[in-house]
Amino acid sequence: MQHTQSQILDGRELRGGGNARLEIDGVPFVNFSGCNYLALTDRPELRSAALNVLQDGAGFSRYLVDAYGGYDPYFRAAEEEAAKFFGTEAAVYLPSGYLIGAAGFAAAEPDYDVILLDENAHWCLVDAAKLTTKPIRYFAHRSTESLEAEIDRLAPGQRPLVVTDGAFATSGTLPPLDEYADRLATVDGRLLVDESHSGGVVGETGRGSVQHFGVEHIAYVGVTLSKAFCGQGAVFVGSKAEVARAVASTPVRGSNSGSPISASVCAAALKLVRNDPSIAKRANDSAKYLRSNLSALGLSVPDTPAPVVSFSHGTFSEMRNIQQRVFDEGMYVLHSNYIASGPGGIIRLSLFADHSIEDLDRVTKAIGDAL
Repeated sequence: MQHTQSQILDGRELRGGGNARLEIDGVPFVNFSGCNYLALTDRPELRSAALNVLQDGAGFSRYLVDAYGGYDPYFRAAEEEAAKFFGTEAAVYLPSGYLIGAAGFAAAEPDYDVILLDENAHWCLVDAAKLTTKPIRYFAHRSTESLEAEIDRLAPGQRPLVVTDGAFATSGTLPPLDEYADRLATVDGRLLVDESHSGGVVGETGRGSVQHFGVEHIAYVGVTLSKAFCGQGAVFVGSKAEVARAVASTPVRGSNSGSPISASVCAAALKLVRNDPSIAKRANDSAKYLRSNLSALGLSVPDTPAPVVSFSHGTFSEMRNIQQRVFDEGMYVLHSNYIASGPGGIIRLSLFADHSIEDLDRVTKAIGDAL
């Protein structure tokens, strides 16, 4: 999307933003931007986890601890907590969610012959797919019919790996993984799912869309910990053999291992959310409430279990005017030009566990007044 109109935050200083409150040039705003859905940034458990590592002065590179048989206790703690949270045998901590695709394709290597990629999949999946030696085909966004057409084109015996986000970042919508799984069962196919915007907030215990749709048994899963879990880095989870293949891949072995401070914070966050699922419920309940409010205004709002509320309404300028009106009322919402946002962009609101009903009613009124 190419537009010359400046961004509303151009040149402004931001502080906070990991929850429902944000300061812009020192002025307090209600925040509906970002992805820290569970609003854990101020939790004492996470702050203590970071301080412990600073006081310990710890930190080794993954090259030393993995390639030569040792381990760093902070990275291991994050991996153990991730395996507990997602109910898998093992996990590997990654310095960035952008490595999810690379880890996933390496883990899946023995089990697929061709990649079938959602046309709006995250760039980390697209870029990683191009680095494999396997053929790549695209299917229409969240379309079972288009996926079936691509499967019907496969040569006899070709095993597909269907690659998709668990919740799409811009809209918050989920792919119909149960429908995909039904079709894949006929061709010995598997799923690779980036649960970055669904991990921690979708599924009965927060294991993401694969849990929501009951397809964990055929899915390779990666999750960034910088969204719902308010940490930094990511994890790829799976069987011991799958994780071992991910660890041995050149992108993972060749990258920096990340910060032990971040790993320690992520371990604390995973444990906290595993022990208190009510945190996610607060964010999701707020999303349902706001979704209902905006639908009552006549806006077309995608229905999704993720704590993201989004809509398009008119031209780029009209959408920017909505954002400005909300901003003038002391609230910041995102006018997104991210993946699949379309020529006018999308107003995207993130719902956090610490948003109040008053916050939701205020933003509803401001958006309604702007329409």
